[in-house]
Order: sequence, then C-alpha cells, then structure tokens
Amino acid sequence: METLNNRYIAVSYRLTAREGEQEAVIEETKEDEPFCFVSAVGMTLDEFEQAEGETFSFTLNRPGVNFTLTFDGQVLENRPAAPDEIQEAIRLVTQAQQGGCGGCGGGGCGGCGGCGSEGSCDKEACEKGGCEGGCCDR
Repeated sequence: METLNNRYIAVSYRLTAREGEQEAVIEETKEDEPFCFVSAVGMTLDEFEQAEGETFSFTLNRPGVNFTLTFDGQVLENRPAAPDEIQEAIRLVTQAQQGGCGGCGGGGCGGCGGCGSEGSCDKEACEKGGCEGGCCDR
C-alpha cells in the first residue's frame, strides 16, 4: 500500500485481543469521536490509511506472544491535512520522542504546565534557555 504524506485521516475502529478462544475488546472509537491523525509522520499504522469510506480489518501478531490484536473499522475522513494539523502532528511526535511535553520553546505544553510547575523546569532554567526536557512557555 502506498503511504500518502500529510493526509488528515479519521477512523472509527474496534480493537480486540484474542488468546485462544477468549476475546476481549481493548479499545473502541465511535464515528462521533474518531481516532484522527496525519499520515506519514510516525503516529500510527499504515493499514489505517485507506480511502474514505473503506473498511479495514487487520491482525497484528508478535512472535512469542500468546495473543493477537485485531483492528476492525472504517475510514471516516481522508483529505489533505491543513498546515496547522501537520504542525500539531509533528509537535506530538516530537513530544513523544522526547518523553515529555516537547521541551523548552515548544510554544506551550498543554496539560504539563509551564515554568516552575511540578515535573517541569524552573523559571530560572527557562530564562537561561534550558530545561533538561521539561516544559517552558515562552
């Protein structure tokens, strides 16, 4: 399947885990609260990147693990991503790679607070331009 860069994709799906004859629902999204992402920025599985309206079903197996994960769902939206959607996707990936809120200069950190909040850098460190992976609102 060809991966298309910078596509805004919304999917609804049901994720189940099966071990032997037992199956459990792990996660389920609904059409009115879909899982949304921008393609080709390392946020999700390529199998979600189908044409709008198409359904999908795929199973993930990992050697040495006694269960399988199955995704069943439908692509609700697939369109070119707006510049702000692409920027937000890049910010989220960068944040995840850094193990926190995106580091200093990230332009705000949402729920992680600003300078001096618990789990972030202090005001003095922010003013000196470094927060060692913490969170600074500049």
